[in-house]
Amino acid sequence: MRIDDSDRIERWAATSLMTALALLLTLTIFGPAAVAQSAAFHANGAFADAFGCSESQTSIECFNVNVFTGPTNGQKTTFLFYDHTVIDPSTGAFQEEAFGFGQIPNSTFQVHPQTDSLNVDTSTVADFFNELCTFDPYTSTTTCNLTPGGVVTGTWTVIRNLQTQRFSGTFRLVSLGDIFISTGTSESQAALANVNVLGAALANGFGNVGTNHNTNISVLVQH
Repeated sequence: MRIDDSDRIERWAATSLMTALALLLTLTIFGPAAVAQSAAFHANGAFADAFGCSESQTSIECFNVNVFTGPTNGQKTTFLFYDHTVIDPSTGAFQEEAFGFGQIPNSTFQVHPQTDSLNVDTSTVADFFNELCTFDPYTSTTTCNLTPGGVVTGTWTVIRNLQTQRFSGTFRLVSLGDIFISTGTSESQAALANVNVLGAALANGFGNVGTNHNTNISVLVQH
């Protein structure tokens, strides 16, 4: 990898991390406590994830897309979790969060040696959970409603010449509407990710592609 590429990735990763930490703190403070809906998935195969934030004069948008594969009752299955959050950049106030999770057709997630791809319309997938939460900063009131869902796409391109990473432990992400927990072991390579969640796009976000080993995925809905 060229030196200028490494510098660009380091600067971008640092900026994304600071934005993500601010977002996580905001959502943890304002997130309600009750859990009303949940899903569990045993991941033991290929996966891809993407995270990143983009900022404009009117909003900060953060994206989280995770796709997992694993056997269920001896059959290959694929599980998707997505989250798109919007924050007011001038006040730091949360505006809305669209998220969803559930099993999707195996054909919608394609895995190749250097690239992965996702293309699914969650509105056409039976039993897929889609929801939109909005937050009123003046009354500290959160309103959440089920939605039809929509198209979620992604492409991941491996960043070559970077070492394979191994992670073992628990990753936990708390947002206004949901809690995402992953516990297990994974081996992955860094990738540039381009995702689109229900019409909102993130270009050149941070991503990983690799393999999960006996990893338990849990998603809990809060409201």
